[in-house]
Amino acid sequence: MKKITGMVSMTMLLAGLLAPASAADRLKVVAALPNLGAIAQEVGGDRVEITTIASGLQDAHFVDPKPSFIVKLRSADLLLVNGLDLEIGWIPPLTQGARNAKILPGGPGYVDCSARVGVMEVPTGALSRAQGDVHPFGNPHYLTDPINAEMVAAQIADAFKAAAPADADYFEKRRADFVRRLQTALFGQELVDQVGGSKLFRLAQSGELDAFLRTAVDGKPLSARVGGWLGRMAPYAGTKVVTYHKDYSYFARRFALDVQDFVEPKPGIPPSLKHIEELSARLSQGDVKMIITRPYIEHRSTDQLSERTKVPVVTLPLEVGGAPEATDYFKLFDLVTGQIASTLSAGAGAGR
Repeated sequence: MKKITGMVSMTMLLAGLLAPASAADRLKVVAALPNLGAIAQEVGGDRVEITTIASGLQDAHFVDPKPSFIVKLRSADLLLVNGLDLEIGWIPPLTQGARNAKILPGGPGYVDCSARVGVMEVPTGALSRAQGDVHPFGNPHYLTDPINAEMVAAQIADAFKAAAPADADYFEKRRADFVRRLQTALFGQELVDQVGGSKLFRLAQSGELDAFLRTAVDGKPLSARVGGWLGRMAPYAGTKVVTYHKDYSYFARRFALDVQDFVEPKPGIPPSLKHIEELSARLSQGDVKMIITRPYIEHRSTDQLSERTKVPVVTLPLEVGGAPEATDYFKLFDLVTGQIASTLSAGAGAGR
């Protein structure tokens, strides 16, 4: 009888641990951008209530600080920001209006998700408006590299654990599962099984992955076992491209695309006729294979360049929700790598 009672008690305990949290018990989390919200949902599961401010179809530099978001922020336990001054024009007005000390910079609920990321393109020397909309702390579009999502997930998980210690194990298990799936999606199951996802992530972060993959095992280099997003993009390593803005720098570094120029002559400055003429001449040389742009900016310039030079334009979302298929962080990269690979493959088949 005692044994049966003990088993019942243990079952009830496990059921309590696994049961979804009620709405009142969930952490109230506001994410500035959709990618942050998507990663937070992966880590938080049913123990969090996520509100995302910007949509995937908005330019994150210019988001309207609507009063409705002030209401959400007023009761928020945590605010997740991209950082690096990307939201400088709209997050401060919202947080000041909310008057929630927890989510102000320095508060326990203010989470700068860039804190553990190795930032690219940090400017040196004096800055001026003549240089365009230069980010003084470096390029803020770090989540176009899926390696950086591991650091962001760890940052978010630590914030969730601090805010809800009773659910710490739950958050950690979900973080670990997200990273495991991310490793498989990036490198492919075969390579992860043989080498280990964590080791591959470390080598990718340190810039040693390419050299490591040249190692032969059983007479075959490890590079032959790469699958996932890296495997899909591998045939196009070194391909020269032009991007509209400096928002694919992290992606280009990870997937070995060679960015030759930008449609914007300076960050945030629309292209002039002279710049379009110069860029047309550059693209007419034939070595640049693709123009990459975003959904929410003017397409007249890129269309004109493509018409003149026959270099294809591909419009890629930067954020979850930036295209109907990009419903989560994994599907975002499925879409982006798939579109790039299919466009470049078609160009190669046409003899370009």
